[in-house]
Parts: sequence; structure tokens; C-alpha cells
Amino acid sequence: MKALLEKIELGDQNSLRVMHLVLPYFEAPWHFHPEYELTYIVRSQGKRFVGDHVESFDAGDLVLLGPDLPHFWRNDDDYYQPGSSLVAEAIVVQFDRQLGDALLPQLPEAQALTALLKRARYGLRFGPKKVYGLKPALESLLACSGLERLLRLLHILHQLTDDPDAIMLASDNYELKANEAETERMKRVLDFMLTHFRNEIRVDDIAAVAGMAPAAFCRYFRKRTRKSFVEYLNELRISHARKLLVQSDLSISQVGLECGFNNISHFHRQFKLHNGTTPLKYQSLQHNK
Repeated sequence: MKALLEKIELGDQNSLRVMHLVLPYFEAPWHFHPEYELTYIVRSQGKRFVGDHVESFDAGDLVLLGPDLPHFWRNDDDYYQPGSSLVAEAIVVQFDRQLGDALLPQLPEAQALTALLKRARYGLRFGPKKVYGLKPALESLLACSGLERLLRLLHILHQLTDDPDAIMLASDNYELKANEAETERMKRVLDFMLTHFRNEIRVDDIAAVAGMAPAAFCRYFRKRTRKSFVEYLNELRISHARKLLVQSDLSISQVGLECGFNNISHFHRQFKLHNGTTPLKYQSLQHNK
């Protein structure tokens, strides 16, 4: 199978396009494209995959992706249930890579903006304080066109250059050329993990989904994510645990079990490894916020 390259048509008279998505759930597959992409989640919850990074997303999530960076937004299971009234809404801006590769670097006034787009090669998630202030500007992109739309986008990107809470998503050693990008096989692997991470997943099971021998699958997975399958699975589980600790009334032990950790001591160790604190302290801190 060839890489899932998304063909984006900006048109002869445009260097960007703005989409207002209102869907029962986000349906784009694990894919990449040569354009930059700025995605603002208006309404929706789920898991966001960017390169080798995975975490939960919610309303107010704002992410800037560089060219050829594989990504995938998947909603929570409730969105896919028959008769669900849930809505996935987002504002998505895609713009020509020449803006960051050729045009802005020629302008000394745009040094900070050029640096932002370079960092976006690995994906950037912006802090809630900055995003809240930019919400009207993001929404205004839907009501304009042409040069005015481009100038408003540049203004938004300029405002993001000084966000102290911006977080790089994919690890800095993540390298994946477009013609070697994720295949349909990797999409099957991610879908299986998202569906079954609450249960025990043996390497033999996931290797069978990929149609590979276990040893070959482990090499394949590490090459594409820079992490072992077990490390990646634990990140997915801990990401879900953070969400449950904030949004549910489950006990700490129940959260661990719900996220696939049958051994609560192991859950505590993994949570502290990824977050630097215990589940109880994390929950208390988030509730105080």
C-alpha cells in the first residue's frame, strides 16, 4: 500500500483555504500533506495522533502542523454510536508551504514567524490562555477571503510566536519523509490500539493486525514511532487516564482499570513516569485549577 497522501487543492488564486467542519465525528484517516495546517477544535473530544505523539484533545485545542507530518484526529467511542447526537466541529486552515520555506524567510520582520513555522515541523499545541484570546480571530477567518484572509492568518500566527505554553508534539528525532510515510498498515494498527487499549494487547495480537511476525512488527513500529509498541500503548492509556481523572467521578483504582492497567501499582508508576506526579496529586491540581 502506498502512503496516505492527501491531495489538497488550494486553487490558482489562493495560497490557503479555510474549512468549517461540522460532522458527527472526524473522519480523516492517518495521513499527511505538503501544506501547513492549523486546526482549532470548536466542539469535540478524542485522541490526537501527530507523528509519534498521542494525547487527548477537547474543545479549544489549537495545533499547528508542518508539511508532511502524519496526523490523525479520532473522536471518543460515544461519537460513533448509532443515534448519537454528538457533534465534531473544527476550523481548519491549510496554507502553502512556500509561505514558510521561501516567502517569509526573505523578510527580516518575519524572523519570529519563520521560527514558529520551523518548529511546526514537529507539530505545536498552544496553551489555553493564548487560544482563548485568539478565538474571535480564528472565527473571523470564515467571514473573509483573498488578501484579507491571508493577512488575518499571518496576524494569528504572529500572535502564536510568543506563546510560552506552546508544546512540541512529535519528538525531535522523529523523521519521516513523505514517500516513506505511514501506510494503511499503520492505520490498522492505530485503529486496533484505540479500540482495544482498555484490554490486554499482546505483541502477537497487534502483529497479526499488521500482518507481520512479532519480531518484524516490533522493528517496524519502532522505526516509524521511535518508541516500542509497549511504550506507545502506555502513552495512549495514560493520556486517557488524565482525561478520566479530570472529567469522571471514578476512583484512582477504577481509572487505572478503565485504562487497561490491571496492576494498580504499575498504573501509578507509569502515570508518574509520564506526568511527574501521582494520579491523586494530578487530579487534585486539575480540580483546583
